[in-house]
Amino acid sequence: MVTYSRGMDDEVFRALADPSRRTLLDRLFERDGQTLGDLETALPGMTRFGVMKHLRVLEAANLVTSRKVGRERHHYLNPVPIRQLHDRWLDRYRIRAADLLDDLRITLEALPMTMPDTAATAVEAPRHVFATFIRATPESIWRALTESEFTTRYWYGSTIHSDWAVGSSYELRTANDQPAISGDVIEADPPRRLVVSYASPWAAKPGEAPSKVTFEIEPSGPGVQKLTLVHETEPGSTTRIAEVAAGWPFILAGLKTLLETGEPLSAA
Repeated sequence: MVTYSRGMDDEVFRALADPSRRTLLDRLFERDGQTLGDLETALPGMTRFGVMKHLRVLEAANLVTSRKVGRERHHYLNPVPIRQLHDRWLDRYRIRAADLLDDLRITLEALPMTMPDTAATAVEAPRHVFATFIRATPESIWRALTESEFTTRYWYGSTIHSDWAVGSSYELRTANDQPAISGDVIEADPPRRLVVSYASPWAAKPGEAPSKVTFEIEPSGPGVQKLTLVHETEPGSTTRIAEVAAGWPFILAGLKTLLETGEPLSAA
């Protein structure tokens, strides 16, 4: 049986209870990666300090994550906690039906909503940033990312193959042994940081440059690690990662559940 953290659920619901915080989440849903200055325009009657306080509450609930890009900090809507609440109260049959509708919505809406505002900053910010907190050792999280013993249990039965040395190739293969994701290892600093190129049949047009995925594992309290995933493309690339990135929250939720409970998130 899967267990859930009531304390984290309480923080999520408390954060969502305030209409100003919901407005900030709505603004990030419209366009991810906004700065504090951008988000101030969503609450014109509030001081800069007030907006900062609301963002801190959202970050504490893991509904928003942020990254420093150049001299500015960019904020991202983090759907992982929402995904975990969704999976808690919907059985796997309703999940699959809802996912079909959500996939259609993502296909129709995600690309226009996630177009970056290149005029906002000279340094282009990542388009997709997700984070989750896992009660596990950094070594076990690293193994979960890099060993088939784990990926088969949370990544739709897929196996992963590489020696994870910098410059080596890697490949994720589906349960029926079809190639799904491939690329090269750009950085590997176990058990804290892994950067890989990312190519798949559905993520890019033929001949287009691969995108890049970064996994960062950092301590966040006694026995707890924060796992951050950044999926980004080169400036000017038309790689269709918006649809692909929509699946990352489920992957991260499955990894977290497996490591914390020893059981998969849901039946295959």
